[in-house]
Amino acid sequence: MKKILMIAINSSWSQSNLALYYLREVIADLPYRVFMQEWTLKDQLLDVLYGIYVQNADVICFSAYIWNRLYLQELIPELVKLLPEAVIVIGGPEAGNLTYLQRDRFYFIQGAGEGKFRYLAENNFCLKEEELTQAKHIPLKDIPFPYRQSDAEFLKGKLLYYETFRGCPFACIYCLSAKDKRFELRYHPENQKDMQCLKKELEALIALEPRTIKFVDRSFNINKRLAHYIWQFFIEQNCPCDVHFEIYPDLIEEEDIALLEKAPENRIRLEIGIQTISAEIAAKSGRKSNWEKAKWVLRELKKRTKLRVHTDLLAGLPGENYFSIINGLNEVCATLPDEVQLGILKILPDTSMQEIAIALNYKWLHQPPYQCLSSNALSFEEMHQLESFAKLLNLYWNKGEHKKEWQEMLQNRSAAEILTALQQKHKELGYELHSLSKAKRDAVMAEIV
Repeated sequence: MKKILMIAINSSWSQSNLALYYLREVIADLPYRVFMQEWTLKDQLLDVLYGIYVQNADVICFSAYIWNRLYLQELIPELVKLLPEAVIVIGGPEAGNLTYLQRDRFYFIQGAGEGKFRYLAENNFCLKEEELTQAKHIPLKDIPFPYRQSDAEFLKGKLLYYETFRGCPFACIYCLSAKDKRFELRYHPENQKDMQCLKKELEALIALEPRTIKFVDRSFNINKRLAHYIWQFFIEQNCPCDVHFEIYPDLIEEEDIALLEKAPENRIRLEIGIQTISAEIAAKSGRKSNWEKAKWVLRELKKRTKLRVHTDLLAGLPGENYFSIINGLNEVCATLPDEVQLGILKILPDTSMQEIAIALNYKWLHQPPYQCLSSNALSFEEMHQLESFAKLLNLYWNKGEHKKEWQEMLQNRSAAEILTALQQKHKELGYELHSLSKAKRDAVMAEIV
């Protein structure tokens, strides 16, 4: 019986890898012995190499993402030297950028991978690469629940991923999901039997005792009835973990907020993608945006609920200049969300943004994380300044240590003015914009209030 080793190289110890758990369950009825091993980017290459080597597996599987692709580029060639007879299977969003490693016994799975992996396993991992196109797609509703109770040993206290939907109706130019036109529900909210199955899976997730359950559905609240069912379920549970949902603000209505008002503190986290408050820039980016509506949502959530609200802004969208981004930052901070992430645009391969970036003479890192260096409306100096503000937000806003001070200062100053004062104080004291102790953070904040 062949031995299959599923290898996850996570970004941190708290992460887990949903894809590999799916693949394990997709072939659970076939005659293989499947083992899971997880490391992080902080683990030494030689230690990981040895850990894989001693397993002496017949098939070794990796999932490639922007955070681990460079690590895999170093690891896999060395692994082949030590285990030349092993079959190597690589999937995930970055698999296509590792195809230059191609050799005998290598398989690269791009796109939805469960059906192709199942087909490989049914054929004893002895197919020609082109034969993978014959694999039948397995829709989300037919993929087994990915976790077992025995996984609690590895997943307790970690970030656990789950999904109820695949596909995205939106077409944001910078997102990999923009070209995913599937509409695959795991369970249909109008089917009572489906809802019973969903309830059992949600209970099984809680039983694994994760720190956070994160729903990876793009714009989770697209299906309002399903969203309400799941929100109500977690509102009623007495569980120690919190639950994270990425939502689209324009779809939130009074009835949603009325339900979310019932959630106990530290139970539900909402990630709200604002990206830009400019309707014109959003439209150019393939995204509908109504800042006045989003602002109402943020204020109502702040006033009426105990949810933790995370907001996203994005620097580098086509045509958006420094002053527009700063204006957006000031506006979002004025609503006092729990977290404000000022992200720098990534020019991801296989997105429309890459073609646009070439046409508009963008500059960006051509290796992961593909971060934008300058745009058609932002210089490298301006981009660097925005990144400095992002780091200061992480230090002084997102940790939630100085809420009272921020509220007081925002009565008379804009968020950008406060961040500039923090940056100046760091320069005076010779402090970096990261890894600063709480005592020093408190002292710096006291200086500028």
